[in-house]
Amino acid sequence: MSGETYTFSDDSRLLKSALEGERGGSFLEIGTGNAGVLAGAAPGFVTAVGTDLARPEMDDWRATANVLLCDGASCFLDSSFDLVAFNPPYLRGRGDRAVEGGEGLEVPLWFLKEALRVVKRDGRVVFVLDQDAEIGEFSSECSRSGFDLRKAASEHLFFEELTVYEAVPRPGREMVRTGGQGSTSRMKP
Repeated sequence: MSGETYTFSDDSRLLKSALEGERGGSFLEIGTGNAGVLAGAAPGFVTAVGTDLARPEMDDWRATANVLLCDGASCFLDSSFDLVAFNPPYLRGRGDRAVEGGEGLEVPLWFLKEALRVVKRDGRVVFVLDQDAEIGEFSSECSRSGFDLRKAASEHLFFEELTVYEAVPRPGREMVRTGGQGSTSRMKP
């Protein structure tokens, strides 16, 4: 692993598998890393794009996916995508930007906030975390944005438990979104 781009691993494979068969208008993968998940999902969408701070280390990513160099989803307007996915850096103390999520999982929570900002009101957010994630914080963040969080898939490996979560719109609830630069907007069903 280079420390810049995340290599395709068990968590990427699980996320890619969870997205198989997905279809829609627009798809975003935040922190696309090697672009393997993005390339797998792209054929099911009219528009599929990924973001990362580093160029993908994948020979054929240009043929199957659009990757923008930007921080999170900062280059997109609110409510732009039908489906947003991410496999954030969530491990602690490795010293490698590609896998380390910081103390208290600040990086994965920031990915979630970005995803909830750019997903359409009736869209979904799909992401993977390991067993050390304090899922209550993620559930609270989804709830504040008008989404319910549920477990979509999991896989037990000899050294960790990986889980794919899905944030789905909560029917009939007012939704509060915090946009960029600290703005807040209210949307009613």
